[in-house]
Amino acid sequence: MLLIPLWASMLLGLLSGFLPAVGMEPAGGSSSASEHPPNSDSFPSSSGSNCSQLTLKLEFSSKVVEHEYIVAFTGYFSAKARSLYINSALRNAGDGALEWHIVPRENPASDFPSDFELVHIRQASPSSLLTLEDHPYIKRVTPQRKVFRSLKYIPSPEPAAPCNATRGKQKWQSWQSSRPFRRTSLSLGSGFWHATGRHSSRRLLRAIPRQVAQILQADVLWQMGHTGSGVKVAVFDTGLSEKHPHFKNVKERTNWTNEKTLDDGLGHGTFVAGVIASMRECQGFAPDSELHIFRVFTNNQVSYTSWFLDAFNYAILKKIDVLNLSIGGPDFMDHPFVDKVWELTANKVIMVSAIGNDGPLYGTLNNPADQMDVIGVGGIDFEDNIARFSSRGMTTWELPGGYGRVKPDIVTYGSGVRGSGMKEGCRSLSGTSVASPVVAGAVTLLARSLFAGNGDHIDVAVSYSPVLWPWAGYLAVSISVAKKAASWEGIAQGHVMVTVASPAENDSEVGAELTSTVKLPIKVKIVPTPPRSKRVLWDQYHNLRYPPGYFPRDNLRMKNDPLDWNGDHIHTNFRDMYQHLRSMGYFVEVLGAPITCFDASQYGTLLMVDSEEEYFPEEITKLRRDIDNGLSLIIFSDWYNTSVMRKVKFYDENTRQWWMPDTGGANIPALNDLISVWGMAFSDGLYEGEFTLADHDMYYASGCSIARFPEDGIVIAKNLKDQGLEVLKQETAVVEGVPILGLYQTPSDGGGRIALYGDSNCIDDSHRQKDCFWLLDALLQYTSYSMTPPSLSHSHSRVAPPTGTERPLPQRLEGNHLYRYSKVLEAHLGDPKPRPLPACPHLSWAKPQPVNETAPSNLWKHQKLLSVDLDKVALPNVRAYRPQVRPLSPGESGAWDIPGGIMPGHYNQEVGQTIPVFAFLGAMVVMSFFVVQLTKAKSKPKRRKPRIKRPTYLQQQTTTGKNPTV
Repeated sequence: MLLIPLWASMLLGLLSGFLPAVGMEPAGGSSSASEHPPNSDSFPSSSGSNCSQLTLKLEFSSKVVEHEYIVAFTGYFSAKARSLYINSALRNAGDGALEWHIVPRENPASDFPSDFELVHIRQASPSSLLTLEDHPYIKRVTPQRKVFRSLKYIPSPEPAAPCNATRGKQKWQSWQSSRPFRRTSLSLGSGFWHATGRHSSRRLLRAIPRQVAQILQADVLWQMGHTGSGVKVAVFDTGLSEKHPHFKNVKERTNWTNEKTLDDGLGHGTFVAGVIASMRECQGFAPDSELHIFRVFTNNQVSYTSWFLDAFNYAILKKIDVLNLSIGGPDFMDHPFVDKVWELTANKVIMVSAIGNDGPLYGTLNNPADQMDVIGVGGIDFEDNIARFSSRGMTTWELPGGYGRVKPDIVTYGSGVRGSGMKEGCRSLSGTSVASPVVAGAVTLLARSLFAGNGDHIDVAVSYSPVLWPWAGYLAVSISVAKKAASWEGIAQGHVMVTVASPAENDSEVGAELTSTVKLPIKVKIVPTPPRSKRVLWDQYHNLRYPPGYFPRDNLRMKNDPLDWNGDHIHTNFRDMYQHLRSMGYFVEVLGAPITCFDASQYGTLLMVDSEEEYFPEEITKLRRDIDNGLSLIIFSDWYNTSVMRKVKFYDENTRQWWMPDTGGANIPALNDLISVWGMAFSDGLYEGEFTLADHDMYYASGCSIARFPEDGIVIAKNLKDQGLEVLKQETAVVEGVPILGLYQTPSDGGGRIALYGDSNCIDDSHRQKDCFWLLDALLQYTSYSMTPPSLSHSHSRVAPPTGTERPLPQRLEGNHLYRYSKVLEAHLGDPKPRPLPACPHLSWAKPQPVNETAPSNLWKHQKLLSVDLDKVALPNVRAYRPQVRPLSPGESGAWDIPGGIMPGHYNQEVGQTIPVFAFLGAMVVMSFFVVQLTKAKSKPKRRKPRIKRPTYLQQQTTTGKNPTV
């Protein structure tokens, strides 16, 4: 799995002139992640040098296949063994009337052992499925899914323009979806790629569609003889015609659908294969690579999860090197699919996948490109501007246990890229699904052609699961600054050596365990520990998101995007806020464990934003103690109203169930339990509106109000619309004096401060209309330095704090299922109770070892003279050991070979006895040579040297004492 960062770094290194970093700001233009109205379900033809002004849009959706289940096993078994295991498990169910049978799968993988089976169970009950999973060889039972892919060809609303012309903005229809449960791949209109009109004469030349392989200098490697020969490339798509003129090395075409054809009836698979390996016209990157075509979609654009699983297994059997997969979606909990992706990469398959089209918002990565061992590809245009719609951010599937990883891994061209037509000729397409095969082709080409300082200033700990399987288990590296480097600044680097030991197989001839060693480089920048007032701790542990549960959006106006799926992290939908705080000199850290697991004396402010999780009783007690000792607290809340929650439920056609949100935008009852000791509480009111605060324009988007606050606190109120009334009764009303902001200094000596605000949308990137970063700055000035902003303390909107006697405080929704997704709650006789408080993460810091080897440590000692007893030494036969001199072969080192056993600190006794003998004999030979030469010199007669007559001119000059002149 370490191959993926290696390939990504090689691509970025070799093509750095063409692949800008993800952090670059996008150029102008607009984008949308919306669906488009259908216009055509096939590829229009184009050939030669014609340039199409149309764009392909691929849409994916899925639904559960009734009565069909994927039974995943713990290993690979024959068809007979799999049948026996399922029969045994269902027989133990005790339901003799249960009707079931194994669905036959006729494909190239059926002749090999498999790790799953497709079973049709009529009227399956939960107990029968649980009985299946209880079998020791069955890992998981999940519903079979039917995948629909729609290839929609979107015409330009404007007349056709030349290929290098700049397109105007396009307007797309917004999509309506009760649950964005689909994988979309990822082509958009070329209008999103091109810049506006600035410097048009220069940009016009660069926007001309050219061969992308030549642009990325693939021809340099071609001239060196690297053309992808010997690399196996798999294209999972719509197939390929047998006699297409662009391909000369199609090794195998396989069909995984229920149609009796291997040909491409749509053209998308042909285009992708052409970008990778076309040999003429629109030339691909690696024309000599071995193409393995996997037809996984029918001409009706339908596929099934089981088709993909079988095809993936076959790719592992064929030892595929590179696999291109251009589908994606937000659901990273599609377990059979994701598990198989991990297994593929664990078997050294380099998987390349498009990152998604949900940018520019951060935290919008699509699966499987969001996986750590999949190369996620983003898009740029031919002016090296990152596409605005290209998804970006960090992975959210591992939160809060992990910190997440930056994605995409790489960006490349996806605008006006030319590829092979369905039958012949070329066509140009745009989109991130086009960028994915560009990277796959570059990796294919590179695959054959490229086949310590201050380390004691950091502490490194390694934690891992007890068992590491090729596609299971985890290995985590934790890094902390050593105590002695608290005031040091600089770069610390080194590496971690990881050795994984595997027990020997029963039929192994070696008979010993097998080991694999991996070297992980580490390089970090260290800054001096900031003062407490500048350190802000972000509570990530109490944020929940989709998947797996239905957690609604914080802004109820966003009906086309109903789920909260961006992770609520400082590197996803709160990235702008994070960058603002960094620019103001604050250091923001993330808490991924309970409140009981951090040292509050190190931080000035705990920041809780949009919290949906419950709290352990121990957390509530510790937070109260921490605030009494000087920690401050800022809470940005959101709406919570049980009547509105019932109103926004919907029927999910995938699971055939009603989905009811288990919390609102935030979990107000849990937050009220947390702050009740100070006489504070939020209400279940739901408000919306625009107002001005401290000369700043503000927008309150589906927020709540403050229901109770201490009488000596500062409370700000505004006139807002009653959005709850609008949602429930479609009536409009304005409520005057809604308390929305509160500031409070706790009474204890040296105690911290608390600030409450009823809406988080103004600091959330998802659907923010007007930011309130200025308000966050003011609140941090108050909590960190006890400086009350005059614009708030003397505001005309200041009102008396509410007492909370007007209406009851909000209660938890009766019958909610939050315990299913909660890290705090567990089911208990129908009334969820807190789980036992989990232990805080314990890290065992490794002892560092210097990587620079210096001289032996015993050099200060006096060296002993070596004595030789010639009577006890067997002199070697010099003639037998006479060295043979020969020229070095190419690549052979001319250095001396050190005999085994002669290493610093390890002295070989036999060699030690032999070395003095050679030294003695060598000295005798040298002395004999000098004696012979001296004797010859004394025995020779001396010859009289002839006198040289000096020139007359020089004699005169010497006599007169004058210098010669010229």
